[in-house]
Amino acid sequence: MDMNYYDEIASGYDELHEEEQSKKVNLIIELLDIGEEKILDVGCGTAFYSELFNDYTGIDNSEGMLKRSRANVFFGEAENLPFEDNSFDTVISVSALQNVENYEEAINEIKRVTNKKIAISVLKKSEKIDEIKKLLNDFETYEEDKDIIFYKLIKHTE
Repeated sequence: MDMNYYDEIASGYDELHEEEQSKKVNLIIELLDIGEEKILDVGCGTAFYSELFNDYTGIDNSEGMLKRSRANVFFGEAENLPFEDNSFDTVISVSALQNVENYEEAINEIKRVTNKKIAISVLKKSEKIDEIKKLLNDFETYEEDKDIIFYKLIKHTE
């Protein structure tokens, strides 16, 4: 899907997907036991759920979606995150990775910028799900209605 699609649907996105996306985000908060940590949300869209987090930053490549956000959000690509290594405690990506052109590069970038936890949800019906499963084969999984949530606690060696 090109980003113009998301620019076009931005005005009705929250109404269409708020309940479903909120459920996934709350599951991720529970699975990762997210508290006060610094969060990056890759593919944040309108970031309507940002208030669930204490220290939230979002990034998305749809200007239309970002214009509707009241959160701390940036325009950018998942494959080239404009943040320092290990600059976030937790990185989440909710139903967005299957829309990224180079999801292997996006996963590498997500791993690069986090220092504690990662959660990535991917639509089960995505044609890329099997390839993404292979790339995230060392992650734990939780299947909910429409997505598989891949999550992992990162253990950095000193």
